[in-house]
Amino acid sequence: MWLDRLLSGPTIQSLELTARFAELRQRVLAENLANVDTPGYQFKSLDTARFQSALHDALQASRSSPRPQALNLRGGTEVRSRAGGGLDITPSTEPADNVLFHDGTNTRVERLMAEINANALSYELATSLLRGKFETLLRAVRGRVT
Repeated sequence: MWLDRLLSGPTIQSLELTARFAELRQRVLAENLANVDTPGYQFKSLDTARFQSALHDALQASRSSPRPQALNLRGGTEVRSRAGGGLDITPSTEPADNVLFHDGTNTRVERLMAEINANALSYELATSLLRGKFETLLRAVRGRVT
């Protein structure tokens, strides 16, 4: 049905997956921040470049399909699609940048805070674009142009 294609098209799906990825990445970053003083704790990460590459591949596969389908992320070991549109994540342990502090950690608070801010901006962008898509659909249904 045309309405189903409109509501579950690749644009909306990709924005949804981007927002979900940012939410899950925020949890990983918050865990890193909470354990910044824990001796021996190793920084965990979810690579945004890998996610974006997997999303790009899923969008390309979706475009080549004759019928609309759910985006299926298969971009490696960190992020995978789950039935129902969810994401499964497996954060990787980031190697130390040739710096290992005296307590055995490899986390720099300044870098971590910058990543948290960048991730928050990514989430805000995805949700703002998604909200704009739905507001446009709502205006079309109501028949108003504002």
